[in-house]
Amino acid sequence: MRNAIVATLAVLIAAAASGQLVALRPSTQQFLIPAAGAQAGNGGTFFRSDITIVNYRAADQRIRLQWLPQDVSGGSGPAVEITIAASSGIASEDFVTNVMQRSGLGAILVSAIDANGQPDSGAQLVGTSRIWTPQPGTAGTTSQSLPSIATIDISSSAVSILGARRDTRYRTNVGIVNLSPDVQTFQVIAFGSFGSEVRQIDVQPASMVLFGITGPASTTPLQIQVRNVTTVAFSSKFVAYASSVDNVTGDAWTTLGSNLPVPFP
Repeated sequence: MRNAIVATLAVLIAAAASGQLVALRPSTQQFLIPAAGAQAGNGGTFFRSDITIVNYRAADQRIRLQWLPQDVSGGSGPAVEITIAASSGIASEDFVTNVMQRSGLGAILVSAIDANGQPDSGAQLVGTSRIWTPQPGTAGTTSQSLPSIATIDISSSAVSILGARRDTRYRTNVGIVNLSPDVQTFQVIAFGSFGSEVRQIDVQPASMVLFGITGPASTTPLQIQVRNVTTVAFSSKFVAYASSVDNVTGDAWTTLGSNLPVPFP
């Protein structure tokens, strides 16, 4: 079972003659990992989070890790603080257990802070994440990647999620992370060959929810709209995503919500 402790990483800086180092996303001072966990699943699976956080700054960087739990308010929970050495990083294949000292499902808010515990605008952080499990009956694993999101890019009243599937082969779950200090109410509309279906859900402050989009099979990929319909203390600071899972192998993919229109039937 490949359950690694926290590892320290050296940042590889290519010389000019060796070509350009290409990053998938710019560095930032704060980002969100929208789902992370250490939790048993069905059929002998146990899901863990393989997370890497890299400090591209040429100086040591203090970070604060805030756990945003599933279904309950997380604003007052204790945070974890770690210093990452200059031009290096940390990694763990079971980050929630080894670093966060948590279990269950949640999200993680990663913030750069200075010596006084205040936001550090000079930080250059990058993070990657995947959720994985040993695959029962084999020596291998199955997993899905979950991209980290710079919080400066999080601002929406409604987001669209495209490409999820729900039929005899696949099931789909929707996750919503509420970064605000107030309860937020969301309307979730799923469109498919069956027509449309609507549900409404409250998400507690500094927390996340994950729920199945159940119903009739769709012969076309789902179109999902997540709209914040909060009437008091409205916040645009939320993230929504859909995770589609193969019912046989557990193979899965995640699609983040984006500020795209979803047509109503």
